[in-house]
Amino acid sequence: MTEVQDYRIFAATWNVGGKSPPRGLNLDEWLHSSPPADIYVLGFQEIVPLNAGNVLGTEDSIPAKKWVSLIRRTLNKNPGTSGYAGYHTPSPVLDPLVELDADFEGSARRQDNFSLFHRRSFHNLSRSLRVDGDCMQQPRLERRFSVCDPVNLGGRPSDFDGNLRWTGSPDYENNDEELSIGTQFSPFPYTYNMPGPTDGNDEHSNNSRYCLVASKQMVGIFLTVWVRNEIREDVRNLKVSCVGRGLMGYLGNKGSISISMSLHQTSFCFICCHLTSGEKEGDEVRRNSDVLEILRKTRFPRVRGACDSKSPETILDHDRIIWLGDLNYRIALSYCSARALVEMHNWKQLLEKDQLRMQRRYGRVFQGWKEGRIYFPPTYKYSFNSDRYAGEGMHPKEKRRTPAWCDRILWYGNGLSQLSYVRGESRFSDHRPVYSIFIAEVEIARQRKRNMGYFSSRIEVEELLPHSRSYRDINFY
Repeated sequence: MTEVQDYRIFAATWNVGGKSPPRGLNLDEWLHSSPPADIYVLGFQEIVPLNAGNVLGTEDSIPAKKWVSLIRRTLNKNPGTSGYAGYHTPSPVLDPLVELDADFEGSARRQDNFSLFHRRSFHNLSRSLRVDGDCMQQPRLERRFSVCDPVNLGGRPSDFDGNLRWTGSPDYENNDEELSIGTQFSPFPYTYNMPGPTDGNDEHSNNSRYCLVASKQMVGIFLTVWVRNEIREDVRNLKVSCVGRGLMGYLGNKGSISISMSLHQTSFCFICCHLTSGEKEGDEVRRNSDVLEILRKTRFPRVRGACDSKSPETILDHDRIIWLGDLNYRIALSYCSARALVEMHNWKQLLEKDQLRMQRRYGRVFQGWKEGRIYFPPTYKYSFNSDRYAGEGMHPKEKRRTPAWCDRILWYGNGLSQLSYVRGESRFSDHRPVYSIFIAEVEIARQRKRNMGYFSSRIEVEELLPHSRSYRDINFY
């Protein structure tokens, strides 16, 4: 017997501009929503500067560890008990009066539904692997692994070595190599659960409300998935796949990280991407190509001996799919025209020239996908630690950038309903974070309960009798 249960998913994306988070960075407003989510999917771009050293050299894991530590503390403390003061200077949210009656693409709900979910966002992150204890280490392995490797769900804390550096294939694509279920390793590059100098006085995981079930870094892209402790044993078939679309068409300074998992009987895929940048005419075609190549090259190979016969192999094979990231689509207007519409808060006319909406309308990308109504100002590009868009006069040497909704969240498949689609107001980087809350339908297999009445009990007894004789031939007295 199968029943359907609703789960809340908090999905967020944030381009942090190559800056490592200080301990004083306040994520309370970003991550604490009411009611809390069951699953938090948090995607970052540019967690390290995208210079040649980081793209071609050894991957810098320190910022990722800091983000995980900060997120863990934020998610696992009681809302309202802040204690973190720095960098929290929110800018005003502009009222989208001009588009309240607009019929937006992909819209399934009216604006009054969105008003029920005011800001307070960016929900939960968990661990590199599903574990029973707090500290799970990763193995030292000599061989090179495919970029797309299954996550082993074994819970033996001694099986892993936290010093492991995971090495992907040189083209950041996916090999079809299958691995034995007995192989003990994590495809994630570092164990972020281990206490370290950045963790401070973090709560022990046994007292935590959320745990990190998956995390992966590829140069500056970083994707983490957190779940409530009560449901972590129901999360299975964790796999990760990376596709590089950066330098020379395959390096990891641009591209995607995808995490596949199942919750009970329903499969999920979460994609975090950073697509080709640029404001020149024709750059949107390169971004379309990035999306198509990510869909084509992302593969989740099955594991021999694992009970994952229904495990999806591609992104679109999953039941519920959420795609988030810095998609980098711009507004097809001049700087002056776009700035004038921004000052009038005329999101409707701006969105008519939004490249992503235009490309979707022409059927060139994300066909069949959905995106909620946008009621917030463009998320890119802001001057450092301010509410001014870059190029607004005060700094004559500052490069002009046409404001744009670079940071987006889309979804695919039935059984997902979007409750909110908003942006945060942190001044930490030149992008504003964007987050969304979804209700996801999840199929749960339940054992059929037997009726223990007289008739049912007699049938059970009859089933135990010899087949050669009818129950009418048996004398029970």
